[in-house]
Amino acid sequence: METNMQRKPHWSSGSYIDLVLAAVIMQILFFVTAFWVGTNGEEFYNENMREVQFSLRMQLALGWMMCIIAGIGFSILPLIYDVQGFERSLMRVYVGMNVTGQIAITAGILSGDSSLFESFATVGVTLLSASIISLWSPAMTIFRSKSSNGDKVGPFSYALGAFLPLLGLITVLSWIMRDEYSSILKLSEDLVYDVFMSLALVAIIISHINRRLDWNIIETGKIKKVFAVYATLLILAFISEPLQERGDLSLRLTAALQFLPYIYIFFMLNPKKIVSQIGQGNPYNKMVLASVFWLPFVGVAAYYETMDYVQTTDSMMSYYRWILIFGVAFQMLWGFTSYLHHDHKKTPARTRRTQWFTFSLINLGTIVTLYALGYSWYSGKAIETYPRLGIALYALAYLSVLVYWIKETFICLYTWHRIPMFYDQYLAYPKQGSGYSEEG
Repeated sequence: METNMQRKPHWSSGSYIDLVLAAVIMQILFFVTAFWVGTNGEEFYNENMREVQFSLRMQLALGWMMCIIAGIGFSILPLIYDVQGFERSLMRVYVGMNVTGQIAITAGILSGDSSLFESFATVGVTLLSASIISLWSPAMTIFRSKSSNGDKVGPFSYALGAFLPLLGLITVLSWIMRDEYSSILKLSEDLVYDVFMSLALVAIIISHINRRLDWNIIETGKIKKVFAVYATLLILAFISEPLQERGDLSLRLTAALQFLPYIYIFFMLNPKKIVSQIGQGNPYNKMVLASVFWLPFVGVAAYYETMDYVQTTDSMMSYYRWILIFGVAFQMLWGFTSYLHHDHKKTPARTRRTQWFTFSLINLGTIVTLYALGYSWYSGKAIETYPRLGIALYALAYLSVLVYWIKETFICLYTWHRIPMFYDQYLAYPKQGSGYSEEG
């Protein structure tokens, strides 16, 4: 692809491509590892279930999912806050540690040897944790630079980065202390998915709809309040389960607390206005907006599972987590990145094509998840294995994303611009790039 670069010091505004390529390759590696566990590594998995589950789920969340989130952050936050692009060496360090950590976890699992797995998984979890801790410096640069430019997303845009070092530290300490505290791996996993990821995913959704599309689904004056309430509800949901296990909370109250964050943020995202804007024919990314309408199903599934209306075995991930990862995260992250890529190509919004094949596969796979949940509720039986049809649909979606980004990166002929359309409005000197000052 032909590249139109404005100025080398601001290279990071397009660095999402490097991180996306890392993410899409690691995504396939993750799926191959998970498939091996499910087909050839049953005995090894049963012997090391707790550790394998945790390492795989960290590989998923802090691995390729975090690569995409970091790519989005590296690319657009310096533009929005008009600060110098982040150091190239920092991104290399982040990608190097993150990818090496994922490979180490995969190598440990595929070895089928418990001793080797423990050694490799320790290296992998440590590197994944260190990689997100390394993002502390750019995160604080954005936090210190917060201004009116971030009002359409508010603290959703700048506050989460300050949490990264703590998240990384808790993750690696939980792995180290897993033998002393039997429940600590689950708590760490819940912190990553049910607090951090739930906040980060909604932040990116709001960034697309409120900022990029300018649909004003959440009023500027209310965004801080929405963030505070949503974050509080997620934290209450996070602590409610251990409190319920100690007998300090009733089961029904715990289930309600699991449900509330997702139904609250769904209504705060103003689905009525979203449908109205769609009806008016305004351009948008279908994968990002579809993810919004899966949020209440995350809450409903969490409620039903907490009440034991539906059940999974210990070897399976919960239904609500499947919906969160695939119905919300998978398609929202790839949808947002695709839209950003078109911004760099300066493709007119109304001429952008929907990746219908990927879109259909992801949502059909999530419908299969809901079917499995409904069947468990109707039959009163725990589902012992995830439906193969759902796995096949997600696998095809994985491959279609890989093909799309290989095509977009290495085959297509188009002009790619370092400063994307729309985001140049935040820059004092758009031709020079973010953070430019005549005073030097």
